[in-house]
Amino acid sequence: MIRKLVLLYFIMCIGAFSSYGQSLDSLLQMVVENSPELKALQTEYDAELMKVNQVRALPNMQFGVGIPVLPPETRLGPQIMMVSASQMFPWFGTRKSKGDVIIAMSKAKYERISAKRLVLFNKIELAYYALIELKEREGIISSMLDQFKAIEQSALAKQESGNGSMINVLRVRLSQDELQQQLAEIVPLREKQFAVINALTLAPWNTPIEVQDLNVEVLEIDLEEQHKKLKEHYPLLRLIDAEISASKTRQLANKKMGAPMIGAGLDYAIVGERTDMDPQFNGRDIFIPKLMLSIPLYRKPIRAIHEEERLKQSALAFDRESLEQRVMGQLAGYLSNYHVEQVNREHFTEQIKTTEQILELLYTEYSTQGRKFDELLQVQNQLLMYKLKLSKTRKKEYIAISNMKKLINY
Repeated sequence: MIRKLVLLYFIMCIGAFSSYGQSLDSLLQMVVENSPELKALQTEYDAELMKVNQVRALPNMQFGVGIPVLPPETRLGPQIMMVSASQMFPWFGTRKSKGDVIIAMSKAKYERISAKRLVLFNKIELAYYALIELKEREGIISSMLDQFKAIEQSALAKQESGNGSMINVLRVRLSQDELQQQLAEIVPLREKQFAVINALTLAPWNTPIEVQDLNVEVLEIDLEEQHKKLKEHYPLLRLIDAEISASKTRQLANKKMGAPMIGAGLDYAIVGERTDMDPQFNGRDIFIPKLMLSIPLYRKPIRAIHEEERLKQSALAFDRESLEQRVMGQLAGYLSNYHVEQVNREHFTEQIKTTEQILELLYTEYSTQGRKFDELLQVQNQLLMYKLKLSKTRKKEYIAISNMKKLINY
């Protein structure tokens, strides 16, 4: 079973090489172009802007037609039909203030796009770094298999010459089987990361991705400078700022709504001619232009809305302060993790160098004198452990960098 999985693994590797190699930047660009989440937010933003013309439109013009059942008589004749039309006009600046509210609210939606983009980038990067670590693990295990095979050949030669035991050969083979098992485990782990990236880039779910090697970046971060930058440019903080601005704009619009409305209209009555006499202007229609004024007398709703928006602004200000402190705490934590992994990387690099020197000496002693096989096997496994730990440390460095970028790259 293990051999079949290993065979399947190598077939997938060949397929990955033959399909295409994906750089991290190209995948991030695919997210920008294809992500349904970003497209949905962009569409919501565009739809929000469409409301500007809606709220700035004038109230509907009113028309009316009346036919009296019992036509009233006038000096010039009976009224046959009455027609009226009127149009109300909001106070000066009211329509503009309504549009300003929509524009301010749309800015909050735009900042959601920027925030979501940072989150998606982080997900892509974490999956990509996981694939890099799996690729490194594959290379390490394959290299160790070759070394164990060399030890096995030496152990077989010793056993055939009568200077060694078959137990040593079997122990080496057990170690090789363990490595084969670890190699087979890489297959589903890699497929999982493929699925994550393909889902975010809208590629077919089983599309293989061949990652490119990356060098660990050296970041120099001044937390004070980043704090200043974050307060002004971090998308989620800008989102809250946009919501506060929208609330203030609603207060101004609400104030405008408390102003009177001016209206203009026309009443027109069709008058029939009198038949019993013929006065001057007999049957002349009635034409009445008119002006109207709508005054909001009840001010309590307007004052309540104003107070509601003031309380919202206070709550948003507290949310902003809390978010700012939380993000700075996260950034400091990620920076600490980054420094820890830097130390670990240097440590494991030195451990590998020393272990390789010891291993070379032990292998020479075993090959020539047949001694210290236990130590040779133990140090070989230690070397494998250190190399895998170094690979995981590099991955943790990548992750710390990606998490910091999510908070500082905007």
